[in-house]
Amino acid sequence: MKRPLHLDYVEFYITNSCNFNCKGCNRFNNYKFTGMQRWKDYADTYRQWSEILDITRWSILGGEPTLNPDFLEWVYNISTLWPKSSGSIVTNAYYLKPNDQELYDMINRTQGLVRLDIGLHNLNRCDTVLDIVKQWLHGPITVSGNTIEDLKALPNFDQNWKQSYNKIRDPAWPECNTIDDWHSLPDSIQQECREIFRFSPEDLAKDRLGYNLVDSNGVCVVISLENYFHQGALIPNGTSSFGLHSSNPEKAHDICHSKTCHHFDKGQLYKCGQVALFPEIDRQFFLDVSEQDRKLIHDYQPASIDQSLPELENFINSIEQSLPQCKFCPEYYNLTEIFADHGQKINMVKKSTNILIKKSNGT
Repeated sequence: MKRPLHLDYVEFYITNSCNFNCKGCNRFNNYKFTGMQRWKDYADTYRQWSEILDITRWSILGGEPTLNPDFLEWVYNISTLWPKSSGSIVTNAYYLKPNDQELYDMINRTQGLVRLDIGLHNLNRCDTVLDIVKQWLHGPITVSGNTIEDLKALPNFDQNWKQSYNKIRDPAWPECNTIDDWHSLPDSIQQECREIFRFSPEDLAKDRLGYNLVDSNGVCVVISLENYFHQGALIPNGTSSFGLHSSNPEKAHDICHSKTCHHFDKGQLYKCGQVALFPEIDRQFFLDVSEQDRKLIHDYQPASIDQSLPELENFINSIEQSLPQCKFCPEYYNLTEIFADHGQKINMVKKSTNILIKKSNGT
């Protein structure tokens, strides 16, 4: 029977903890941000959501989701509650072991509907992760999605190719305006581009398109290079507090890559991950913001399972509209290459405080 509500895509956020320290993390996990969701605490809530909500595609993420002790329960139960939906597990794969049969069996049971999505936040981890994944998969493996022809098919690729080449180009080098000009370059220049700048059609195909690996059982792993981050919503003020942006909400919304991405956290449905986490960040670190902005943070009302169907439908259909809380995110992006790895977190001094905000509905 068709359920009355539908989402094209939704994220299930299950932990604030992450072993990496990616500067600019949009879930703020590069700081000592603590807390996780145990499946048993929200099992009945998500069961009720599954009775009224169809989902085309979902993902489980954090933080690093494999750090949640109930991680496999989340995978099993979400894929069981929405058995016809495709899903992905978003991970940095630091804890993936070649002999992790339990995770493999969990994904294999979904018959190709759930895949492992590995984001590389450090260019130098690519070969190591690729080797582990190949050992973890079973039988003959098909690798696709990283050919030069796929690369040339990307929107505006010729323009991006020319700009990238000109950034590293020595004044004595000839022009190379398209990828087809590459093979006309002297071998010495090609070698220098590869060895010093990691710039070549083959390198770009790997870096831009990543790897799509499928084994003999149909288990799929996607490896994507995600080593450029922009600034996040949090603005550190020394080592003791954070501020937030004061942007034009419409401008911030226009450039936001989360603006059509619903987000489940603790059984409630949010417009995006940032608006879901702002209150918890304030509770743990006590944000350096005006009381008016603090009220705006805590006044946001997510959708909950006890609302009426018309209310929930209206919430879902407003996904492309900006929020007043969009002001807390940047209205322009400065991209920076990161080389994140398993390492020490940025240690902001936490402030223990009880924040009592009177909600607009009187609760």
